[in-house]
Formats: sequence, C-alpha cells, structure tokens
Amino acid sequence: MKKSKRIIAVVLTVMLTLISASGTVFADIDYSQWNSMAGYPSDVMDTTYLASVKYLIDKKILTGYSDGTFKPENPITRAEIAVAVAKATNRTSGLDAFAAKNKFTDLAGYDWAKGHINALVDAGLIKGRSTTSYDPGKNISYAELVTILVRMNSGAASIVDSSGTWPGNYIQYVEMYNYLGDVTVTDWNAPATRGNMAKLLYRFLPKTSSSSNPT
Repeated sequence: MKKSKRIIAVVLTVMLTLISASGTVFADIDYSQWNSMAGYPSDVMDTTYLASVKYLIDKKILTGYSDGTFKPENPITRAEIAVAVAKATNRTSGLDAFAAKNKFTDLAGYDWAKGHINALVDAGLIKGRSTTSYDPGKNISYAELVTILVRMNSGAASIVDSSGTWPGNYIQYVEMYNYLGDVTVTDWNAPATRGNMAKLLYRFLPKTSSSSNPT
C-alpha cells in the first residue's frame, strides 16, 4: 500500500512538472469572470446604456439575450414593453388570472406576455390597437413608449390627458420636464430602440422613496 501511494505521488509530481514547464497550468481559467461586470451584456459595456441596463437587469425588469448581448439598437415590440413595464410597476401578481382573460384575439403565441398585457390594460397604462386587437409583434414607437411611461404616474397622466391631444401633449410633457435625458428623438413615430427604451424607463422609475423624479 505504501509503495502504491509512493508511485502515485511520483507520477503526480512528474505531471505537474511537465505542465508547469509548458506554461499551461492555469490555461483553463477564465480571468474575465473575475470582473464584477462580467454578468452584464457585453455590447452595453463602456456605453451610455450601461447604467440604465445594469439597474434594470439588477431589478429583474429587463434581460439580455442568451448570447450575452443586449442588442441596444434593436427595436422593442409592444409585447416586450408590456412585460418590462408590468415588472417595473410591480404588476406581476395574479398573472395567471390576467392571462386567462381574452381581451384581445391576436395574442396566440404570446403566452409569455399575455398576462402582463392584460394587467397593464386593466391598469390603464396601455391600450390595444382596437377593442379586439393588441398587435403584440408590432414595434412600439417613441410616442407610444413615452405615453406608457408617463401613465406610470397616474397623477401626471391625468394632467397631460386634460391638456391637448395625443401624442403632442405627452411629447410636450416629457420634453418640458427633461424626461428624455440624453435620448434624442427626431421622429416620434419611429420604432423605439431597446437601448433608448432602457434609458427612458430608468429615468421614469423612482430611485428613492422620497422622489419620483428622474435623476
């Protein structure tokens, strides 16, 4: 037994010596994972999107793609924004009951979003294209996006709704109170990008219990 242990020890010593000599002892260690930011999408690192995306991912409001990216330049659909806003406004309880409601006839294949959509419709934060159609796969425009975000504050929304007509009243409101931050919108009918959506959603969320204004 002692002889066997001695042989094993010698073999291990020889193997470690050979590996060390080849300079590959630590070749399989991914040192990038020691970076505390390694868990965030690679394509928002060192960009103006990082703070917003990081905050929303930490709060489990948004997620990136399985390939480790966020794709900030991609458009966001009406179904996707409904899920994000429902999470941001804590309207995620009772989703099964909301999903069982048949408010719209075009939500087949959108089981992952149906409950969130119906919850936001009931809360008055979002509307369908008609009484029977929601158009979940349609890209959401900047005008539609800021309307939903303003409606997250019911007091502000009631004031905006009483002054002017949509979408001009909502556009004027977000521009007047600098809710856009560094997001520049030249065409309010254009599809909102995921990166700009993250920035705007972040600015509309209260960061402390004492303030509901964007920071």
